[in-house]
Amino acid sequence: MLDISGRHIGRSWTDHDREDECPCPQAPCGLVPFDTIDPACPQHHWSAAKSIRQSHPATKCRPAPAAAPEGDNRD
Repeated sequence: MLDISGRHIGRSWTDHDREDECPCPQAPCGLVPFDTIDPACPQHHWSAAKSIRQSHPATKCRPAPAAAPEGDNRD
C-alpha cells in the first residue's frame, strides 16, 4: 500500500475548489494535509473512495497564489 502520510492532497486537477468546500483543514497551498483529513469529509476520507488528482510532500509546499480581486480584468 502506498504511504501518503506527510503529503498534501487534492481532488481537483488544478487549484483546490473541492478542498475549499470540504471540512478538512487546508495547508497554505490550498490542499489538504493527508494526516489531518476530517473523518466526515465526503471528498478526502478513505471511505469516500475517490481519486486524488494532485499531491506534493509537505516539505515542498508553496502558498497558493492570491486570487485577483473581484472585477479585476488584468491578464
